[in-house]
Amino acid sequence: MIGSEGHYGVDSTSWTTESMPNIADYDVVIIDTSSFDSLLEQAKTDEAYREKNEGLLRRIHSNLDFVRDRLVHLLNSSGIVYAICSHDCWCNISTYTSVTNYQWSPLPIDTINEHGVTRKILDEAVAHYFEFVKEWRFYFKTEYAYSSLRDIDDFFKGKHYIRPMMTVLAENRYKRPLAIALCYELYEVNNQRALEEAKESPSEFNGDESQLLLTSGFLHLLPPTTSMDRKEAINLLIEDFLGISQKTPPPDGIDDILVPGESMLKLEIEENLTKIEGLKAIDSGLQARMDEKIRYKQLIYETGKPLEEICKLTFIALGCEVDDSVEDFILSKGDKEAIVEVKGREGTIPRGDGSQLAQNRRNYITKNDKDMREVKAILLGNPFRLELPIEERVKKESFAPHLVGDAGVEAMALVSTVDLFNAYCAFLEGKVTGDDIINRLFSGVGITHLLDPTKA
Repeated sequence: MIGSEGHYGVDSTSWTTESMPNIADYDVVIIDTSSFDSLLEQAKTDEAYREKNEGLLRRIHSNLDFVRDRLVHLLNSSGIVYAICSHDCWCNISTYTSVTNYQWSPLPIDTINEHGVTRKILDEAVAHYFEFVKEWRFYFKTEYAYSSLRDIDDFFKGKHYIRPMMTVLAENRYKRPLAIALCYELYEVNNQRALEEAKESPSEFNGDESQLLLTSGFLHLLPPTTSMDRKEAINLLIEDFLGISQKTPPPDGIDDILVPGESMLKLEIEENLTKIEGLKAIDSGLQARMDEKIRYKQLIYETGKPLEEICKLTFIALGCEVDDSVEDFILSKGDKEAIVEVKGREGTIPRGDGSQLAQNRRNYITKNDKDMREVKAILLGNPFRLELPIEERVKKESFAPHLVGDAGVEAMALVSTVDLFNAYCAFLEGKVTGDDIINRLFSGVGITHLLDPTKA
């Protein structure tokens, strides 16, 4: 990720870094230039500002050239690039040197300023992204001279013909492209004269008497989102196109749910802040204890890997052992053993989540030469994960009816992570033991509650 930092699960760097990584070593690169767009705009018209920031502008200029060179290598090896674009920005650094916000691209990019709100999605891959593009302020130019491919042409020493290809991903009502995917085809032309003629008249090149050597990876150009900020838009790209879940921020109202001991610690922290007024740091021990407490609230709203990790920590706190060397993870307590699947959904937990768990259980049993009765199947689900208060959420159908039926056949326990949270809170308060919770978990079939309602 170039141009934005602090994203989960990806390497990232800024345009002002003194040591730009070799992006040709990556399979996918995401680019955002918004961090220096405003710098270029102001430096273009404010000479004093430009002189003050000349060193920074020259570093950006150098990094842009480096990225352009490395992107040729990446695209030649079928690498993929996603770029969140802006309208053209540029400024002169000196009489002979200028910097632009599209200087990083070996393929030509030009925008036409125009404003509108109509959007037609031509590729479903960008449909989710365009839900957050409520209006647009430019579209992409579609015709370029062959000379604009000089970086790629130079890379191949001018010996081959390069045919740029464009796929429109979204357009306005006048069929002007709002999002595009660019690539190029590389041809070996039989003789020098035919090559020169093709370069002089690209529109007349039809590929006859030539050999296709490679088709590059794609450079995707997207407009900026208007209903989420750039960092959120980048997170969306990382999740949609790289499949790397970005950690969910706690939803509104989560602070109203208290873990036993949290209120007392909050009061104690406030008292200490009063005593040490004027100091910026609070007692690190108290804060660590607070963080230790409140992280279990993730059982209420998280999904993906973060939810799985907090489930593991909860079971460890209840006295279990966890083995994550297999798909899903193995939970054990004494002679009890279970394979556990964790799923977070914004609606009901579907039947397919249980089907996958059942198959994983059978695979594990076969591989380890175990009996079906020796390995329990447990599905931990977080249905309606972003809905609060909890009391309203639990009134809904947490697990699909067919899944409940399958669970009876597979002797599978279906447990809500909210139920696990409540059981853990009761454990902290001394109302129930870890063994009580784990025994109910391992003995449960179908929808399983970890607290005995008769003792509540």
